[in-house]
Amino acid sequence: MKLMLPTNWDPELLPRIAALKPDYLYGSLPSEATLRSSLILSTASEDDIARHVANASERGIRLVYVMNATCLGNVEYSDQGRGYLLQRLQWLVDIGAAAVVTANPFVMELVREHFPSLEIHISVLASVNDARKAKYFEELGAAVIHLDPQVNRDFRRLKAIRKSVGCRLSLVVNEGCLLSCPIRQYHSNMISHSSESIKGRYYVDYCYYRCSLMKMEDAAEHLRSPWIRPEDLWVYEDLGIDLFKIAGREKMEEGPSSHTDWIEMVANAYHSRRCDDVARLLVGIQPPYTLRGEEPEAVAVHIDSGSLDGFLRFFQDDHCSLDCNQCDYCGNWARRAVRVEGRPCGCATALAQDLETIRLGSYRSGM
Repeated sequence: MKLMLPTNWDPELLPRIAALKPDYLYGSLPSEATLRSSLILSTASEDDIARHVANASERGIRLVYVMNATCLGNVEYSDQGRGYLLQRLQWLVDIGAAAVVTANPFVMELVREHFPSLEIHISVLASVNDARKAKYFEELGAAVIHLDPQVNRDFRRLKAIRKSVGCRLSLVVNEGCLLSCPIRQYHSNMISHSSESIKGRYYVDYCYYRCSLMKMEDAAEHLRSPWIRPEDLWVYEDLGIDLFKIAGREKMEEGPSSHTDWIEMVANAYHSRRCDDVARLLVGIQPPYTLRGEEPEAVAVHIDSGSLDGFLRFFQDDHCSLDCNQCDYCGNWARRAVRVEGRPCGCATALAQDLETIRLGSYRSGM
């Protein structure tokens, strides 16, 4: 089994995860246009990253640099924008980075034509969820395709994709986002342009508040999210999945040291293939702080991993139609495995109030 881990550029991270022999680390400069706001990423300079790459390489770990914004405002076609991309890619070659992960096919072509030593990784935000898309990106030069998490439990599609391409396939294992999220594309584009709203001091992650409210109103949504239990990795290995990616380079609520602890904890859980509480491993599952910076009603979500033996069989047997209004399979399992501590109704009220504040336009960032 091969793992791909997030990095926060903490020098202490590498010795703590080296024994797990991850295939890759991934991260970016906070100023890079990616699918994480600069407000929630660790600070790092180009020199910091160069040192991190060198130290990781000594341990046999390769770095994938993240350039996965879904929209660059077409500046990539301007002389200035294209020049920036070429300079950034040359810098990555110079410091010994192994790969670039991107959702932008133009960036992929620049890498293929001008920087052949860099592997091309296809971001989950390219939404590769069928064999046709997978084949297209393989022919564009993909070394690794990070599949759309929405197919994590669609075993028919996973088998078809695996049969269609020879490049490596990767799955994100710990994303707590909504299944078949209706606003995922909007969220991706919004975060891609977050630097503009941060500069204007009006940045707010509306989508995170909206999705968190949906999960507070229905605990089954926590189980519907297409994460993968550490205990179930063997199912995907048998399908021919090559790489398991752990999300969470934005896990910065309590500071870099606790973030390093969290990365190590999640990596150990997937490496050992066991955990007690799946929710501890997931990103995007706990409700956000309110617009006033308060923890909403101190709600904590727990998912008992031991209660989920057999849960995946329903999906392996191709019974899921994604029509959750007509099916209570996940709801039945959630009543056994999901526990929400605190006052979810109070949390939902606070989130609804924050959404109303955003709609009224009375919120402005206090950054």
